Amino acid sequence: MKSVKRLSRYTSILLSMLLMLSAMSPGISALAQERANAAPTVLTYEDDSITAELKATGGTSLPAGAALTVKALNKDSQDEAEKALYAETEVGLKAKASEQGTTVDGFTAYSVKLQNKEGKDMTPAQGEYTLKVTYKEATAPEAFLNSESAEKGVTLYQKTEGKDEQNNTIYTMEVTGEEDTKITADANGKVQAVESKITTLQPIALAWQSVGVNPTVDNEEQQLESALEEPANNVAMTAGLPQMEENTPVLEDNQYWYSFHYDNREGSWTKQDQYFSRWIVNIVDANNNPINVKEILGENNSRHTTLNGKDNPDGQDKVDWKVSQISKPELEGYKFAEARIKTSKDDPLQVFTAMATWVPPSKPNQYQYDYKKGADGKNCFYSDVINNDGTYGAEITFVYDKLTTVPTIDSQQLGVDIQMFDYSTPTPANTWAAYGDGSLKQGRLKKELNSDGIPVGAMGLMDGKPLSESFSATSNNYQGKANHLFRKDIYDNPDTKGTFYYSSFENYAYWKESNDEIDKEKPYDFTVYDQIGTPSDENAYFYKRGNFMPYNKIEAGKFSSNSNYYDEDGKNLDEESLRYGEKLYKTQQSGAPGAQNGNDYWFGMVMSSSFTQLEGGRYNGQDMVYEFNGDDDLWVFVDGVLVLDLGGIHDAHSGSINFATGEVQVKDSRNVNGSAVEIFHEPTNIKEQFKNTEKGKSMSEEDWDGNTFSDYSNHEIKIFYMERGGGASNCKMKFNLPVMPKDSITVRKEVTNINEGSYSDVNFNFRLFLEDNNATEVDKDTIEKNGTFYSLAKNKTYTMDGETLNTGDDGKFTLHHGQQAVFEEIADRKTKYILQEISVDQNRYDEFKVNGQAVQDGNIIPSETELGKFIIQTDPLAIDKDAYVTFKNHCDSENLHDLDITKKMIEGQESNDTFQIQVKIGGQLYNGKYKINGVDSGKTCQNGNLEIKPGQTIKIENIAADTSFEVIENYDKDNYENPQYTISEATVDSTTDKAAGKIEFKKNAKVEVTNTRKLGSLKITKTITDDSKVDYMDGDPIFTFKITGPNNIEGQEPQVFYRTLRLSKDVGKTASIIIDNLPIGEYTVEELNTMRYTCTSDNPQTDTVQQNNTEETKNTPPTEFSFTNQLTNEDYFSHTDVVENSFKIGEDGTVTVEKHKVPEGQVPDGTTPVQPSNE
Repeated sequence: MKSVKRLSRYTSILLSMLLMLSAMSPGISALAQERANAAPTVLTYEDDSITAELKATGGTSLPAGAALTVKALNKDSQDEAEKALYAETEVGLKAKASEQGTTVDGFTAYSVKLQNKEGKDMTPAQGEYTLKVTYKEATAPEAFLNSESAEKGVTLYQKTEGKDEQNNTIYTMEVTGEEDTKITADANGKVQAVESKITTLQPIALAWQSVGVNPTVDNEEQQLESALEEPANNVAMTAGLPQMEENTPVLEDNQYWYSFHYDNREGSWTKQDQYFSRWIVNIVDANNNPINVKEILGENNSRHTTLNGKDNPDGQDKVDWKVSQISKPELEGYKFAEARIKTSKDDPLQVFTAMATWVPPSKPNQYQYDYKKGADGKNCFYSDVINNDGTYGAEITFVYDKLTTVPTIDSQQLGVDIQMFDYSTPTPANTWAAYGDGSLKQGRLKKELNSDGIPVGAMGLMDGKPLSESFSATSNNYQGKANHLFRKDIYDNPDTKGTFYYSSFENYAYWKESNDEIDKEKPYDFTVYDQIGTPSDENAYFYKRGNFMPYNKIEAGKFSSNSNYYDEDGKNLDEESLRYGEKLYKTQQSGAPGAQNGNDYWFGMVMSSSFTQLEGGRYNGQDMVYEFNGDDDLWVFVDGVLVLDLGGIHDAHSGSINFATGEVQVKDSRNVNGSAVEIFHEPTNIKEQFKNTEKGKSMSEEDWDGNTFSDYSNHEIKIFYMERGGGASNCKMKFNLPVMPKDSITVRKEVTNINEGSYSDVNFNFRLFLEDNNATEVDKDTIEKNGTFYSLAKNKTYTMDGETLNTGDDGKFTLHHGQQAVFEEIADRKTKYILQEISVDQNRYDEFKVNGQAVQDGNIIPSETELGKFIIQTDPLAIDKDAYVTFKNHCDSENLHDLDITKKMIEGQESNDTFQIQVKIGGQLYNGKYKINGVDSGKTCQNGNLEIKPGQTIKIENIAADTSFEVIENYDKDNYENPQYTISEATVDSTTDKAAGKIEFKKNAKVEVTNTRKLGSLKITKTITDDSKVDYMDGDPIFTFKITGPNNIEGQEPQVFYRTLRLSKDVGKTASIIIDNLPIGEYTVEELNTMRYTCTSDNPQTDTVQQNNTEETKNTPPTEFSFTNQLTNEDYFSHTDVVENSFKIGEDGTVTVEKHKVPEGQVPDGTTPVQPSNE
């Protein structure tokens, strides 16, 4: 009956109080809030060894919400900051003891901090405080207890800030005020408590000291001094000097360290070596990227040098070092460039060329840095104070440099011929088409090349004269053929496939010294660098970007004072640009005749190639375009006719020819008082440029398609380029023309109506037949057409995607969609030939075109060797007229298939996560449209990457049979198992770590990717202390826990759920609950407050749930959270249900109680069937 009586009594009291509280609540709330926000005057701390109390005095207040931590410093701590503070304290105490003539037998140092509950530091800078530390067990070091010294004692020190004679900040360990400090110890010196008045919360140290010789310490110091006094044989040597263990720094992977030692020094100077033993240098490249010297040189001891120096008589106790004399680490492939210093966080990096180490008449010791080439230590621009542990404030960086090259393509093999020229003077003279206002000078050439293929002047001193000295291979200015100028990554990129690209604004290109002799008949390769260069340090925008100087080399570590700040149009680079501010290499001296300041400014280049105007003027899905930006003269001739005129000595200007539309554009400007003012040029077109030329007159309307050339017509482009201005030089060139070597045959394959974003690696087989005047009859390797015999081209070499292949004995070569085979110099250019596509299945492909023309029935021939297959054959073609042939097949509707990719979770699991998959079609990353659950996504897949959620299906349409596919999931390895792949309705190549297969005819391929989430368990154990007298008549003790997690998954909010534990009389004072199927990760468990019990263990608790839901991990135990409670309020009671009550007071004073039962997850036997749920 006791609990019933209590309930009745408490209910009456509660209802009365509620009526009173409703009226008083605003005031009570305000008072409670005021008290909650009030700053404390006393804070306490307790751990296993001590209790501590911090009182604010003299009007000082402690921060609201702060907690006190008094942590003993550990020299072996994993926390580098703590280790450094310990070392600094130790050095400071020993220095102070040395001044006092005592020995430190041992010490205990403490950091004193105030932090809020999030761990943010709230420690005040100054104030008035009393700090008391009480030891749970009186303590003293063994060395002190065993010391036989007659004079020994214990002293309290505190880290103290001060100034040296140069007003630099220094830190020392100073004795706290004798009247302000009370140390309680027993007769043996074991300290029981220490109390002191302090004005800062800097670290404190309790030091046990004695007067007299401590053999252990003395021997150690004698050994160190002996080592320091040994003479050195070399100016710089690898680390051999013994270091105190605590002076060996912990290095980052890109750091190196130095110790400085001094010959011919005695006494106190030698002891300073310890202060100069931790000069740490960061090693970076020219773009400030860390270089992993640990990987190159090894661990700390392999990344250390001791420098031995002698006294400088004029140095005023300074020892001086030129940076050039400091032994730098040798890093393979790199060259030292410069030394930099960052004096503070907000200061810019500065280059220094010399440094001095200095022990002034009074401490502290210093490093000093100088701009000058010769160090004297007198006129430093920065002095850096060295702390007692050898640390200092500045950040030192050694910059190393490494020139790297970019892969380039063999453009000569592809049909692009490059001829190089070099002039001792501007050729023609720079008075012809002179600079003037920096704009273009058009019309200086005649419209057509002469019979030797050389431009002819149209006005001025070159009127009627060919530019033979500039561009003829018979001229003395001719240097030879060049190759490998254009970047391979651009040429091979699916988005820019077949594009020739070079830009001096992005890559420096060096060919050779003009005096170097080479075989002029063999192409000599460019070296194209990742880096960029400039010929001058002058303060002009055109020297603050990459330049084109092919006859001047650049060298590692040799930079210009200019950096990259301008784009190709002379506009400021966006500061967000990846190459903004990049250092520019300075061109090195050239031995060329007439070089200006070592720069070979006068040179020329001729580039030529044959190409075919493909259907619609498009190649690899893009308009065929030639583009240029640069200076000086640039003239582009097509079939001997001037189409693009960027002539004259001028600033960098641009122009383009679009072969799809025929449009020719020029971008021009004039220099007005240092600013570019645009000049408008009316756009023209290719056909317009051919008007009134001999070539144009010879052409008919059939040769034209609007303002451009007719499809599948053959042409030659010839580009003439010169640098004549004697200043900055720029060259950017880009063109995606289907070029061909001369007297060659190019065969290309396309499938017209497959998914435009996919590729097809279906094999299409071909044969080439060449005109044969010796053949007299038809057989399996010979065909006859209109009285002419053609023989199969067996064992003929051809190139495809840069690889040299052979047709073999069967004369067959194979292409995929988008590929082309090039047969070079296979026959005389007047030779006729016939091409066949063989093994064609008309059930899969229903329309066929060759060079845009539909193949007639007479050229679709049943195969005599393959049942149901056909041969697509061309009419006779001529190499000089039909050098480029494109076969196009149209897929039959039954040969267009889908690839369905479905995402699933393993049975019993759910997830709303988004998963990343990568898809390849035809061996290439997919770039095209797709559907999600049958609905157009409205998006285009980029680089094969797609997002999918469980329950979704991605559909990719219009894929030809026999096309390969590959699906790989980039899954979250921390939270998911390796996905399982299945394939159906397709040929299966692999389902291990990916889904790889081939599309089957008349079947839609299906791929399922199934994920298993890594799950684990946690266990909550509740214990009521033995001394708690539980009266079960008041109700079973019930405890509620809030579980939050996982907390460490980026971009995902942790779930929150609750569980209760009821400790009935039958269960006893300990019970547990296990919660299964939790996503692994970090969880926080918090016991919510109860009325009768106080939690005596850590609350909340955080730990990591480990996986246990696979065969391999099933034995992993649940992560345990244990809570202990003590009964502290016997008058309160628990109910057998956990209920959240809300009270409402009506206008008539009626009190209504609403009960909300908290979810219960525990039954008396300690088990739980309940799954976690969000609350």
